[in-house]
This record gives sequence, structure tokens and C-alpha cells, in this order.
Amino acid sequence: MRKNWILGLATVGLVACGLSNGQATKVDASATTTQFISTMSSPVQSVANQYKLYPSVMMAQAALESGWGTSQLSTSANNYFGIKGSYNGASVSMTTAEYNSNGQLYYTQANFKKYPSIAASMTDNAQLLRNGTAWNPSYYSGTWRENAATYQDAANALTGTYATAPTYGASLINLISTYHFDSLDSATNTSSAASSSSATSTTTKPTTTTKPTTSTTKSNKITYYTGADGQTATLGSKYRHYAIYNHVKGSAYKTTKYSWAKVGGWTGRPVWIDGRARKSATATNWYRVRFSKQTTAKKYWVYSKTLSIPKTSYASVKKTATLNTTSYPVYNHVFNSSYLAKQLTTTKALDKSKAVTVDNKATHVQNGVTTTWYRIHIGTTTGWVNSNAISKLS
Repeated sequence: MRKNWILGLATVGLVACGLSNGQATKVDASATTTQFISTMSSPVQSVANQYKLYPSVMMAQAALESGWGTSQLSTSANNYFGIKGSYNGASVSMTTAEYNSNGQLYYTQANFKKYPSIAASMTDNAQLLRNGTAWNPSYYSGTWRENAATYQDAANALTGTYATAPTYGASLINLISTYHFDSLDSATNTSSAASSSSATSTTTKPTTTTKPTTSTTKSNKITYYTGADGQTATLGSKYRHYAIYNHVKGSAYKTTKYSWAKVGGWTGRPVWIDGRARKSATATNWYRVRFSKQTTAKKYWVYSKTLSIPKTSYASVKKTATLNTTSYPVYNHVFNSSYLAKQLTTTKALDKSKAVTVDNKATHVQNGVTTTWYRIHIGTTTGWVNSNAISKLS
């Protein structure tokens, strides 16, 4: 990804950050920079530490790219890094300044992502650095803390990859040195996603009403299940004991094994799950994961023990229920459980003339938050709903 600086901050960024004629200059503190540093320090530390990047480099990038938060892109779209494209379908069009292969500056029009919050912008930038490009997942691996011994190394690794400006890395280093952003790098990492224990087995088999696909080899049958988006887990403490692939190992598809060093793994790294595979010969589960919330991110397959999956425990009950008037999704399994949930319908679409019975209760724990789920039966529909979907249970 060959990135640019936003035209609207060209003057602010070049002067404030000491880029005039490619030379470093002394930057004087102001109310704008003080407010920016105060506002951004917490989200920058939280996100950078979670993704094992240098907070100092992320802070310097945000300051440089957004003109200390004064650019139109940052004020109107919470986009502090000039990342192109759309975020959950939202974008803004801006005139931008870029450098061609000969180092000449030119201007062009492009769409940039519009974020709902500062943290969303930070996270998307971190995921970009960690996930790389479609053709090279390790494209920005020089910025990863396990590969960059110092923040200077990480900053310089962005020149010619993240940005087309030949002095980009030097500019970031100048900012970090001037404003002592390196003090952010020594902060204790308290933001990594909390690991949770593996899901417990159920005393009653959860309902599965969707038809899966299968892949069969001579030695093994693999059944595939798709899931609703937004379900997450983290890499477990022993993730390095297992490999990561483009397909389920042993399937009928040509399988490629990837290196964790290139993908960038660490215990507690968040993953998004959208598929599950069941291998009949070994009675084991595999999951299709990606390292970004964005559904277009590269997908991989991992063995279940690679992940730390939220804990879900089940208990049989015998109740009748009254559904809330607000519409809630109905899933074939508890959302974010080891079975991987797929939406069947909504409570609003159910036949309200039919009685609602409940025969199973699930307690789900993720990142210290406990939620309760119930398996309901109404007419021909059987599925799981969050307890908030039920107004009365007797």
C-alpha cells in the first residue's frame, strides 16, 4: 500500500514536523499539540500495545498525518492516518498529495475511510500494519516490535512502504525525539484482549438446523459450517504449537502452511471467526479466522487448540417465555460459542400466536462479561436468543 499525505495538512505537516527541504527542525509546543497529545495518548497506547507495535511511532504518525488533529480528514472522519477506502461502507473524498516513483509531488482525488471514533482509526491502522497487503501479509513486518529493535527501526520501515515520501521515517523520528513520544513505549501493556478458557461441553446437544458443506478425502470427511460475522476469540498461550494454513489440513484442497513470524502472532491477539470445520476421522474442530474486523482481510484456518475460545456452559431448563417487542436475532447456536453461531431469523419475524417454550440455558463468559442465552421453541423454529430478547420467563 503506497500511502500519501492529505493535501489539507501539507503545509501544517511539513512545517510543524520539520520536513521543509527534508531537514529536521525544532518544533515549539502549542495549545494544539498539547491538546492532541493529551487526547491521543491513551487510545494510542492501548491499541499499539494490543497489536505489539510502538506507541511512539503510532503517535508520531497520527500527529504528522493529521496535522495535530487539525486536518479536515481527522476532524470530519476521525481518520488520523490518511488510510484510503471505506470503513463499514463509510468514506469521504479528498484531494491528496503523493510522490511518484521519481520523487515528484503530484495531486489526485481519492476516497478515504470515515471512522466512528479515534480508537477505530487507531485499530484499523494497527491491523493494516499487522496484516499487510493482499499480496504480502508481512509487508509492514519491519514495524512489528518483535522485528524492530528500536522505534527508529520501526519508523524507518514505513518509508517506501506505508508512505511514498522519502523522508517519512526521519520525520517520525524527529517528532518522537522532540515530544518524547518514546515514553509511551515503556508503558505497561494492559490493553491486550483478555484470554478466556476453552468452551465447556454441553449436557444437551445445541440445535443445528443449517445444512453444512462437506469435503471428503479417502481418509477423512470434513464438514464446514458458516457463522455470523462479529464472532471473536484470541490466540491461546500455546498457539505456536500449531500451524496456520490457507485450508484445513488434510482437506481435499491444496494446503499452504504459513509462518507465525510472517503472520505476526502473539498470545491474546484477537481474531475474528466466520467458519468452522469438523474433521470426522479425528473428531476435531478447525476455525477460519482473520486478524481484522474488516471482512475483506486475508483468512486462515487453524486447529481449535490454537485459539482461546470464550467459555460457554449449558444447563437444561423447562420454562415458558414471553418475547420482548424489540427485534433480536435468533441463532442456531449461542453467539460466539465454540459451535459458531449462524442467524436463523429474528424474534420480530416469529409467529407471535404460538407459545414460546425454553428447554436450555447457556451462560457465556467473554473478557470478563457474562451473558445469558436461552434455547427457545416457537412453531417450527428452534434457536438461541440473548436473555434480553425475553421479557418474561416462568
